Amino acid sequence: MMGIDSNAIHNQPLLSALKIGYVPLNADLISAPGDYRRFVGYANFKGFGFEIADRNKIYDLVVVSQGADITYWRDYSHGVIVYDFVDSYLSIPYTNIRGLLRGIHKFITRKHVKLEWNYWNTLKKMCSSSDAVICSTKFQKDKILPYCNNTHVILDIQDSVVKRVKGRYEITDTFKIVWEGLPCNLYQLKAVAKSLNRLSKKYNIELHIITDPLIPSPIGSFFDINTSLRINKIFHKTVFHEWNKDTVAKIICSCDVAIIPVDTKYALTNGKPENKLLLLWRMGIPVVASDTPVYSLIMKKVGLNLICKNSDDWFEKIQSLIASSKYREQVAKLGKGYAEKYSDSSLLIREWDALFQSLNFNTDSI
Repeated sequence: MMGIDSNAIHNQPLLSALKIGYVPLNADLISAPGDYRRFVGYANFKGFGFEIADRNKIYDLVVVSQGADITYWRDYSHGVIVYDFVDSYLSIPYTNIRGLLRGIHKFITRKHVKLEWNYWNTLKKMCSSSDAVICSTKFQKDKILPYCNNTHVILDIQDSVVKRVKGRYEITDTFKIVWEGLPCNLYQLKAVAKSLNRLSKKYNIELHIITDPLIPSPIGSFFDINTSLRINKIFHKTVFHEWNKDTVAKIICSCDVAIIPVDTKYALTNGKPENKLLLLWRMGIPVVASDTPVYSLIMKKVGLNLICKNSDDWFEKIQSLIASSKYREQVAKLGKGYAEKYSDSSLLIREWDALFQSLNFNTDSI
């Protein structure tokens, strides 16, 4: 680390020797990608311990996930606070109805102990009271910097999911298109449904959907919706696969093209990072994606023109990949090369190291 006094680093407290609390998205630490692909993945890689944060305990360091009760943890005064703020909530316009109701919904569903009507202000206060904030895009970082000048962009650690890489690009009599994601995002497939129906008149198309079997209801699990009821309305020839960390790569690699349709009119989804694009590329599959700021920027860097602004784009881009196995392989290799460079786990671990070093912690192992 050029320019940094090695003696000063040696005198810093070891991160691995601290009492660390983590406020997770899910207490099992394995169900939510935002846990095991982020702080939990880093801690496991470095080999240091932590515990699920208890409000009644004193910690040297608390890492707060986006699913935490930030109305409580922003006032925690015993130790250093790191806020892993991965989504672009600060980009949502103040006129957005979901944004306007988010604060009261968090309180009613007991996710927040305090009722705060203005969720944007709640987020800003959390950022201001944090010693460091982590986000996932430069666009998001620019929104956070006025509230916390120690803000770091860190992408997901994906090694636990990338267990297979596609090796063959020839197709049989069926062209398989795959979508992977949370069931609450299934509605975004509407952007490509019309194009898939057009393509199915010329080609034998299958849409493979990898997600959870239930769509959670915001008003309680009794009202959860069966995912199969939704996906059959998207496209007439759809195959459902339950999301599983051990099988997702195998399913993706058995398909021919992956798609990432995005609701670009909603700031939260339009501001998503490149994690999913890089994850799919690392598996060696060609990807067609919506025209979001990040996806467009990354595709341009790689030299690919597989970004879609409308239904005609989806039809033409997917058809171009159907037409040529050589083109599919070329696209896949270009994407894979980029993804391996910019989502390499050793690079991401160094970025987590830099975050904790900015807080004067020594990230060397004991």
